Amino acid sequence: MSQDASRSIPLLPPPRELELGAPQDTFWLDADVSIVLSARATDETVATARLLQTAIQVATGLLLPIRRTLRPLEESRSIVLLRTDRDGPVPSTDLASMGPEGYALSIGQQRLLVLATAERGLFYGVQTLRQLLRTQGRLLPALSIRDWPVLPNRGVMLDVSRGKVPTLETLFRLVENLAAYKYNHVQLYIEHPFHFPSHPEIGAGSDPLTADDILALDAHCRAHHVELVPNLQSFGHLRRLLSLPRYAHLDEVGWQWSLTPAREETYQLLDELYADFLPNFTSSWLNVDCDETWDLGTGQSRALAERLGKGRLYLQHILRVRDLAAKYGRRIMVWADILLHFPDLVAELPDDIVLLDWWYEAQDHYPSAALLGSLGRTFWVCPGTSSWNTLFPRIENAIGNIRTFVRDGLAAGASGMLLTDWGDYGHYQLLSLSWYPYLFGAAVAWSGPDIELDDFDRAFALLFLDRPADDASVRAIHRLGRAVTLPSLGLPNRSNSALALFDEPLAGRLIERTDPHDLEELAEAARAALRAWVALPDAQLRHDYTFTARLVVFAAEKLLASQRVRRLLGSLPDPADENGRSRGLTQLDEAIATLEAQRTLLEPLAREFEQRWLAHARRSEIHQTLDRFTALGQRYQAAIAWLREQRQRYASGQPVDATLATYSPGPYHPLWEEGVQKLLELVRLAGPDSLPAQLRESLEREGLLGGAG
Repeated sequence: MSQDASRSIPLLPPPRELELGAPQDTFWLDADVSIVLSARATDETVATARLLQTAIQVATGLLLPIRRTLRPLEESRSIVLLRTDRDGPVPSTDLASMGPEGYALSIGQQRLLVLATAERGLFYGVQTLRQLLRTQGRLLPALSIRDWPVLPNRGVMLDVSRGKVPTLETLFRLVENLAAYKYNHVQLYIEHPFHFPSHPEIGAGSDPLTADDILALDAHCRAHHVELVPNLQSFGHLRRLLSLPRYAHLDEVGWQWSLTPAREETYQLLDELYADFLPNFTSSWLNVDCDETWDLGTGQSRALAERLGKGRLYLQHILRVRDLAAKYGRRIMVWADILLHFPDLVAELPDDIVLLDWWYEAQDHYPSAALLGSLGRTFWVCPGTSSWNTLFPRIENAIGNIRTFVRDGLAAGASGMLLTDWGDYGHYQLLSLSWYPYLFGAAVAWSGPDIELDDFDRAFALLFLDRPADDASVRAIHRLGRAVTLPSLGLPNRSNSALALFDEPLAGRLIERTDPHDLEELAEAARAALRAWVALPDAQLRHDYTFTARLVVFAAEKLLASQRVRRLLGSLPDPADENGRSRGLTQLDEAIATLEAQRTLLEPLAREFEQRWLAHARRSEIHQTLDRFTALGQRYQAAIAWLREQRQRYASGQPVDATLATYSPGPYHPLWEEGVQKLLELVRLAGPDSLPAQLRESLEREGLLGGAG
C-alpha cells in the first residue's frame, strides 16, 4: 500500500495491497442498498453480515436488509459477501494464494464486493469495511484491496494470575476488539484462578474463572474467529498451589515455586487438573508454560539431576506433560527459555510441540529466533506489551520489541506471534493501557514489521481513540511512555515510576538514586497527558487514562518532595543562630505540610483505583494493591511524626538527625523490592548458583545478593 493511500485511508492493520480508484466512482450508501449473500451462505456468513449491518447503522443511521439470492452478482446497489469456494462463479481473483484468512475488497459506483475462500477471510474483509465506515461514513471511496497475513497465528496472552481476574463482560469486549483488528488467538495465563472441581482449594479466594465462564468465552471466541487456547502452568510459578498444605510435599525445594518431577504424585495432580480444565475448551492446544524453573534439580530431584543432567530432567517433564495432554486430545505449547539453555536436547522434542520464544526488551536482534529456526522447530515469537511493572507502558520498548522480534521470527520461519501482557506484583496496571501495544502487535503480525509508525499513530487515533489523526492524545501516549523510561527511571522489564508510587517517604531507595530532572519531566508528561486525555470520547478509556496520569503525577511529585525533605535535613541553618533557626523552622513546617497533603491524597486515589479495577475485573485479590496504599499511608504517618520530633529538637536548639539514623522504616518493601526479599530468602535455601545468570547479575548490581548464599 502506498504511503499516500495509507494516509488518506487509515486502516489497522494496514492492508498488504490497496489501490485507489477514480474519485467519481465512489459508492454512496443509501436506503436502496442491500447486503447480499449467496443462497448457499451459512449461518457464519450471516453472522458476519449482521456485524456489517450494525456497523452501517452506527455510521449512517441506515438499517440495510440482508438477503440471500441465487444470483448475487446481478444485484445492483449492493454489498456482496461471497466465498469463492462455495458461492458459484465469481470474478477471477488469486485468492487461493492468500490462504483462508485472505480477502479481496473492491468498491465501485454500483457495488461493493468482499471475496474470500473461507469464513475467516470474509470476516476479516468485513472488519476492514467496518473501519472504512468509521472514517469515510456513507460515501465510500472507490478502491481495490487484496489482503492476507504474514503470520498465520496472531495472539494475545493475558495474565489473570497476579491478583486480577477480568469480568466475563470485559473478556467478551477484549475478544471483540482483538478480532476487529484481526487477532485469531487468545490465551488466559492461569496458575490458580480456575475452579477445579477436584481441587477447589487451589482457586479459592481468587474469584476464579469457572467451567461455565470458559464455555461462554470459548463460544464467544469462536463466533469471532478467535481460538481460545487453554493455558495452565504445569511446572514453575506455582507459589499459590504449593503454599497449600495439601500440596506442600510436591514442592521441589521449599521455594513454593516448582513442582518436583521426582514424585509420581506430581503427574497425578496434573492429570486431575487437566481433566477438570481441558474439556471446557474446543481448541486442540494446551500451553503448559513450564518457564523459569530456577529451582529444578536443587531439592527433591537433585539425585535425578545429577544422574540425568538438568536439561534432560526438564525434557523428561515436558514429555510427561505432553503425554498427559495427549490423553485429552491436546498438543502442547511450552515456553522456550529453559530449552534454549540445552539446544542439543531440543532435537529430541517431538515435532508436534510448539516452542514459545519470549523476550521482552527491545533489541537489535533476537538470536534465539535464528537458533530455533536453524533447529527446524515450529516456534512462535512472544514479545510483550511492556505494560507491567510500570505505571504507564514503556511504549517505545514495546514498539521495538514487537517490530524487531516479529522481523527476526519471520526471517527464521516462525509461524506465529503471541503478544504477552503480564501483571506482576498485583496487576495494578489497567487493561486499557495495553491497547496501543495490542494494536501495534496486530498491525505488525498481519502486515509485517515495516509499517510506518506515523501512519499507525494516525490510524490508532482515528479508529481506536475516535480522535483526529493529529490529535494530542497519541503524542501524549508516546511522551509519557518515554518519560517512564528516562535514565534514572527505566530498568529492564520495569520502570521505577511504579516503585516511586509506593516508595518509603523518607527512607526509600529511589530518593537518592533518581534524577529530579527525570521526575520533573515525568510529572509534566503526565500533566500534558491528562489535558489531552480528558477529551477521549470512550468513557472507559477516558477514565482509565486520566486516572493513570493522575497517579503518575502523584508518584513523581511524591518522590520530588521526598528529595527536598532529605536535602533540607542536611542543609538547615545552625540551630544556635536564632534568625537561621526561624527560617529553618518555617522550612520544616512547609515540609511537614507537604507530606500531610500527600498523605491526604492517598485515600481518594486508593478509592478511585478500586473503582477503576472493578470497572474491568472481579474483586479477586485487589487487596494486594489496596494494602500497599494502606501501608504507604501508615509510613506517611510515621514519617510526619518523626519530622515533628526533629522540629521539636531543632526548635530547642539541637541539631536534627540529617542521616535518618533514628528513623526506622520497619519491614517495608514495596512492589518488587518485596519480591526480591522473598527471593533472597529462597536463595538461602538453594544458593545463588540456582538463579539464572541474568537474574543473579541484576541482583548483584543492585547490591542485593551479598550474603544471600
